[in-house]
This record gives sequence, C-alpha cells and structure tokens, in this order.
Amino acid sequence: IEVAAKNPAADVNEELPWPRMTPELTELLTLEAITTWDYDLIRLNTVTNGKPLALLAYAIIESYGLLEKLKIDVTKLKRYLLSFEATYNTCMYHNPMHAADVMHAFAYLLRGSLAAAMSSEELLIALLAGPAHDLGHPGVNNALLIKQKHPVTVTFPTSVLENHHAALAVAWMEQPDKDVLSFLDGRTDGAKKKMELRQMLKDLVLYTDMSLHGKIMERLNAELESKKQSLDMTKFEDRLLTLQTLLHAADLSNPCKKWEIHIQWTHAIVAEFFSQGDLERHMGLEVTPMLDRTLGCGRTSQKGFFIHFIRPLFVLCGQVLPQIKGACDMLVGKLDANVERWVQLGF
Repeated sequence: IEVAAKNPAADVNEELPWPRMTPELTELLTLEAITTWDYDLIRLNTVTNGKPLALLAYAIIESYGLLEKLKIDVTKLKRYLLSFEATYNTCMYHNPMHAADVMHAFAYLLRGSLAAAMSSEELLIALLAGPAHDLGHPGVNNALLIKQKHPVTVTFPTSVLENHHAALAVAWMEQPDKDVLSFLDGRTDGAKKKMELRQMLKDLVLYTDMSLHGKIMERLNAELESKKQSLDMTKFEDRLLTLQTLLHAADLSNPCKKWEIHIQWTHAIVAEFFSQGDLERHMGLEVTPMLDRTLGCGRTSQKGFFIHFIRPLFVLCGQVLPQIKGACDMLVGKLDANVERWVQLGF
C-alpha cells in the first residue's frame, strides 16, 4: 500500500502546465455553473481527461474575489493546485474528482452570509481544505494501515490519513514556489499569521475523519441545547466549528445529489470498499464485513449510512446554522428521495 510522498515536483514542471481553456471548459466554469448544487462534475472530469481539480478549485477561489482582495500570486496558486492534482491516486473513489466534488459542495454551503462572516484569509484556507482533504489517499482506510503497521502510522498514530493529507498540504505551502500565502510576507505579523492559517488548514482536514463524526454531532447538539441555540460567527472558535462541520458534511454529501449523480458515486465507493476487502483477503487478514463483496451488503450498508449518519448531520446543520437551513432542507429532501429509490430497488 503506497501513501503519497511529500514532493510532487516531478509532476509539476517549471512551464506550469495549466490546461488550455476551450469554449466547453469556459462554459463549465462560469459562475452560474459552479454555483449550481447538482454541478456536472462528471462532464468536467471527462473534458479535462480526468484532471478537474485544479481548474475547478481556481474558478471557485476566483469566484469569491479572493485573488484581488488578497493579492494572491496567481502562478504560485496554480502551481499549488496542480500539485494537489498530481498527488491524488487513481483510486475508484478517493481521486481528484472526489476532491473537486467536496470543494464544490463546501463552497456551495458557504456561499452567502457564512462566507461573508469569514475573513478573506480564513475563507481562502477553508476553500483550499477541500482539495487538500484526501491528498495521496491510497484507497484503503485507517484501520487497514494500522493493522498492516504501515510506516505512516508511526508518524501519525491517530487519524492516520487525515493527518497525512494535512501534512502534505502544509508542507507544499511552505515551499516558496507554492506559497499561496506569500501575500502576507510584507506584514509585520506575516510569519505568525501564516502559522495560524496553516494550523487552521490542519484543523479543518483533521475533522474529515469519520471517527470524529460523533464529536462534531455532540458539539452541535450542545450548541442547540444552549441558550444561544446557534453558532456565533463573531467568535473564531464558532467559525472554525462551522467550517469543520461543513467540510465534513460536504465530504459526505453525495447522497444529497440528484439520483443520476448520486448513483455513480455510490458505485464508486462500494467498488473501492470491495477492493480493500479483496486486499484484506489476499493479505490473510480477517475481511471487514462491510468491505466483503461475498456478503453482498455493500449498497444496503450504504443506505443505512445515509439514514443514520448523513441525514441527521444535515438536519442538525440546518438547525444550528439558520443561514443555510433552506439549503440543508433541500439536500435532506434529495437524500430522502434517493433512499426511497434504493428501497424500491430492493436494498
């Protein structure tokens, strides 16, 4: 099992191989297109020959006006995003298309009053956490890496992959030619601010670990049961919790897409799960039941996951974040329709 190394320089050359824009690509990256929930990412993936991440990430960051507001070095940003693209493996699910999808969903949930409550620096880091959140994913989970005693588990004994993804993203950000925070260099507090923002990136990516799902739900329920009943966007700790929650929700949002999109993601994640189960069997390990293709429970277990984990998360998001309650209600409605269709299909 290979986990990505920390230097993508071989894949991102000095000529900056930014994709050439075509009329079709331009159409797919308009503001109207990228702010639609059921965005046609599959078409973008096809048009870009499997490399949708850098282009979509750049378009989303640009759509928030951050290039001008922060005076971001565009060449460094493009090089940073191309590094992300080059480091994702050709997994059936955890690939550049998934990273692009999560960033798109995250940006959709943030757009409007939530984004307006963030500083421009916070918003940039939040958006970059989308493409960063699964960097170098090997297509197997933390449990197998720990069981295998993989070297990466020595460096990161808990939240193995999430810590690794974050470490990669921060390590490249520290390289001068990919320093997307170089706009801070002229400030007296620039070095300190860079450290804070890099730590924020780590804190966001870490909370995409499903083992922390319960902790997020506990914190949101505590907010709901408190006197204030919603998160206070004037407080950094509440803004951070909001971003951690919505990135986690975006990572799990495929069942909230229209059926034609949702079904393709479900096939992909089940295929990757079964691939790990096959590997566990080949390695002589006990096969995780949910990953065992011989039990035929893949799609049924996914349906249960939608109902018992994803649906409550989006319902709670709408309650503690009234700014996006309408969006969350819409997504829950789509999830319910998809679950009903799975039931009709016999799962």
